[in-house]
Amino acid sequence: MEYRTYNEKDIDGLASAMSMAYSEEPWNEQWTMERATRRVKAILGNYQSVGIAATDNGMIVGGLLGFVDPYAEEDFFYVSELFVVPEYKRCGVGKQLLQELETLLKEKGVYVVQLMSIEPNEVFYGKCGLSKDDVSVLFKRY
Repeated sequence: MEYRTYNEKDIDGLASAMSMAYSEEPWNEQWTMERATRRVKAILGNYQSVGIAATDNGMIVGGLLGFVDPYAEEDFFYVSELFVVPEYKRCGVGKQLLQELETLLKEKGVYVVQLMSIEPNEVFYGKCGLSKDDVSVLFKRY
C-alpha cells in the first residue's frame, strides 16, 4: 500500500473510489462519475486543499480530501471526505490516511482537524483519536 498526495491524474480514480465506498451500507448512495468527479474537484478547489490517495498496485483504493479553514486564532483542517473502497475496509487504510494527514498538517503548522461523521463511524474516529466537540450540525431541506 502506498500513500501520496494527489495529482490531477488522480481525480477520476479518487471519484471512482469515493463512489464505490458510498455504494454500500450505511449510505447506499448511487454516485454517477460526473457527480463524484464534481465533488472531488470542488473540495480540492478550496483554500490550501489536501488530497491524499491510498493506492495498491497503482489503483486508488481510498482517499482523504479536505482544506484549511482559517479561524480567529488558529487554522483548522476540515476533512470533507475520507473513504475506502469496500474490499479494503477494516485493513487500516482509513487510519493510515489520517496519520498521513497529520504529518502533512504538522509541516504546515495546522494542529486541529475537524469533520462531520455519521454515528456508525464514530467508533472508528474515536480509535483514531478524534472526539466530539460542542458544535452541532443543523440541517434543513428546501
